[in-house]
Amino acid sequence: MNFVLFSTLVFYSVVVILKILWGITGKNLALFSDGLDSLKNVFTLSLSIFFLQISSQGRDLTHHWGHKKYDSFGALVIGIFQIFISGVSGTYIIFRFNQVPSSSSIVTSFVSFLLMIFVVLSLFFVSHRLKSESIRAELLHEATDLIQTFFVFISTFISVNYIGFINSAFALIIAAVLLFNGILTVWRAEKFLLDWAPPRNVMQKIENILSESDVSVRDIKASLSSSNTLRLEITLQVDAQTPIFEAHQIAHSVEDKIISELSKMGVKVENCSVHVEPLGAHTTKDDK
Repeated sequence: MNFVLFSTLVFYSVVVILKILWGITGKNLALFSDGLDSLKNVFTLSLSIFFLQISSQGRDLTHHWGHKKYDSFGALVIGIFQIFISGVSGTYIIFRFNQVPSSSSIVTSFVSFLLMIFVVLSLFFVSHRLKSESIRAELLHEATDLIQTFFVFISTFISVNYIGFINSAFALIIAAVLLFNGILTVWRAEKFLLDWAPPRNVMQKIENILSESDVSVRDIKASLSSSNTLRLEITLQVDAQTPIFEAHQIAHSVEDKIISELSKMGVKVENCSVHVEPLGAHTTKDDK
């Protein structure tokens, strides 16, 4: 099935190249802009698959919170690429505005529409067999692209036979939407890439839970990776004579209680690491 997905991606790439070339040679600005928009979709699909494989990995020695940030980084790259493509498309269109497509571009735009039908059907087949949410999401994008290509054909037909500037106007709309989506993607990705301090009421709740436990707290590290998703790392100190299994039980009990109590506040604990060490460990000369 991976071969089918790869074949669909290759075929879609060929369709994108044809759209761009036919748009340039046929003086069809809408088809050219649509081709660049489809190029963004191919880039998005390829990059999403790549970063999804990385972000699905768990924690390791160098990534204590896991690899989920890579997914947001991929979204940031995609957003920047969208903004760049919209700039290229918009500049090309503005300098050639009111350009009337050639009569042959009616045929090429209709062929592009037929090819996009095949791309959408292929992705539907792949998403149905793989039951992949990411592929289903991409299928929605390509279905939107299919509708867009249909209107490219309509605008081309109208421009060639009736109103010349319609094709250019529709091309500019495609570029504007692409720019808006790029800015929105970057804004969303930035929210997940940057962490910020939790509100005081959340920290107060964590401190109250810890104060109820028969342990000493050496360190608390907390950050929000989204508006209600918390990452937490706590270091506790227990009596040096406490058996290891009992220390582990204390850590698990504290962790479970924090997750339970914060969920009641609408805060999801994405990662919670509770470390236990002997009382007095890491004591400095200034502490003595």
